[in-house]
Amino acid sequence: MLNQAEAVSGERVFRRNPLRSAVGAIVLSAVLSAVTLFVLPKFLPRTMNISTRGMLVLVVAIAVTVAVFAGFFWFRNIRIVVRPDAVEIGKAGNRETFLRATTAFRSKITEHRTNGLPSGTTRALIVHTGDREITIELPGYSRPMFNELMATLNPIALPVFDDPVAAARAGAQLPTQFTIEAAGERRLATRITVAAVVFLIIAIGVGLLVAVPGFVDSEFSALILLAPFAAVAAIGFGIGAVQRRRRVRSIPAQVSVDSQGIRIDGVDTPYAQLARVWLTPPAYPVKRLRFERAAGKTTTHLLASSRVDITPDYGDLLLAVRARTAHLPGLLSLDLE
Repeated sequence: MLNQAEAVSGERVFRRNPLRSAVGAIVLSAVLSAVTLFVLPKFLPRTMNISTRGMLVLVVAIAVTVAVFAGFFWFRNIRIVVRPDAVEIGKAGNRETFLRATTAFRSKITEHRTNGLPSGTTRALIVHTGDREITIELPGYSRPMFNELMATLNPIALPVFDDPVAAARAGAQLPTQFTIEAAGERRLATRITVAAVVFLIIAIGVGLLVAVPGFVDSEFSALILLAPFAAVAAIGFGIGAVQRRRRVRSIPAQVSVDSQGIRIDGVDTPYAQLARVWLTPPAYPVKRLRFERAAGKTTTHLLASSRVDITPDYGDLLLAVRARTAHLPGLLSLDLE
C-alpha cells in the first residue's frame, strides 16, 4: 500500500481555465440563441404582432445567454485552494473549508461511452471528513490539472520507520531491475499491419482489373464493388497499424531504478532533469511511466497491459521508484487517467 503525506508548501489554487470557460460559454450561448431565434416563434400565437414577437425572442435569448454564463462562471466553476493545513472547496458565496489533519481525499474518474465509443470523462473529488462523504464533480478540470490537484492533496510518501536501519533494509529488499515482455503487443501490431496490406492489395487489384478491356461487361464486374470497401478497410487498418507500431515503440525492454535516476533500455534519465515522474496506479489495466522534463517535454513508456508483461510486478516498480525518490519529495505522482 502507498502511504500518503500531507506536505504541501505554500498555497495552490485550482480552477477551470477562465479563457476556455469564456469560449465555451460564448459558443453555447450563440447556439442556444440561434435555436431560440428559429424555434421559439413557431410556438407563439399567430395573432401576436411582429414587434412583440421579436421583443419576446430577444428577451429569451438574453436570458439564455445570462444563464449559460452564470453556469460556466458560477454554478459549475469549482475553485479549490490547497494550503498546508486546510483545503477550501466551492464556488463564490458557497465555500467550505476542510482541515487536512482530519480529512481524506480520493479521486473518482468516470468514462462515459455512447454506442461503445468514448463520449466524455467526468472527474470528481471525494472528501471524507468525520462521518461525511462528499462527492464534488469538477467540470472543466483537464486531466493534467486533475492529476496535479490529486498529487498536491495526496503526495506519495514513504512508510514511516522508527529505525533508520529498518528503513534502509526495506528499501534494499526492493528490486531495481525490471524486464518488459511485449510479444503479444507486437503480434497484434503485425496482424493489423498484414490486414491493412491485404485490403490495400485487394483495392489496387480490383482497380487494375477495371482497366482491363471487357472486364466491366464481364460476369466478374460485380467485383468492382469490393474496391471502395477494401480501400476504406485498408485506411482503417493502416491507421490502426500506425498507432499500434507507435505503441510498440513506446515499450522498453529493460527498466532499472536507482537513487540518481531511471534507466530505460540503457539510456539514463537523471532525476535532476525531471520536473515530475508520473506512474499509473497499480489497479489500472494499462500501466505507464511518464517523464515530465524540466524543459517541458514529456516521454511516455508503456510498461504493462493485457498484452504486455513486466517482471517483477509493476507494483514493485512503483515501490522502488518511491523509495529511490524519497530525497526528492513531490517528484513522483500517480497519473490518473
